[in-house]
Amino acid sequence: MGRIIGRILRILAWIAPIYQFRASVWRRCGVNIGKRVFIGNLVYIDSQYPHLITVEDDASIGPFALILAHSGGSPYHQQTGTFKQPPKPVHIKRGAWIGSGAIILPGAIIGEGAIVASGAVVHREIPDFRIAAGNPARVISKLPSPKAGKLKKKKGKT
Repeated sequence: MGRIIGRILRILAWIAPIYQFRASVWRRCGVNIGKRVFIGNLVYIDSQYPHLITVEDDASIGPFALILAHSGGSPYHQQTGTFKQPPKPVHIKRGAWIGSGAIILPGAIIGEGAIVASGAVVHREIPDFRIAAGNPARVISKLPSPKAGKLKKKKGKT
């Protein structure tokens, strides 16, 4: 995809009034997005390495969240070679909920059914069915795991 078209698509995804349209535009930009994913207004997803970001089915990303797969450093650090961090994949698993204004850094894995509180900064793995908050994000609570039968019934309905 050309630079200009890609930029226009990202702007459309950023401001589109319908969340289903936002998800389909991010897919077109290269982000791996599952079914029934909610992406809030003004969510920023890494534009240089969108293929490293995966959002599984039924996940929800609140407004103003940032999802980054790389950190390039300043031009000074790049020229001097003092900061070298390769891009890392980000994985948001099925049913995860990312709160408004959360920051998901390179290499983060958000577990199935996990909740990331508003404003949290995640730089590592959040286990399945946990609530994480803070900067850096820490697990603050455990959620009850849904019964396997309920999950299978919901899968079959869609």
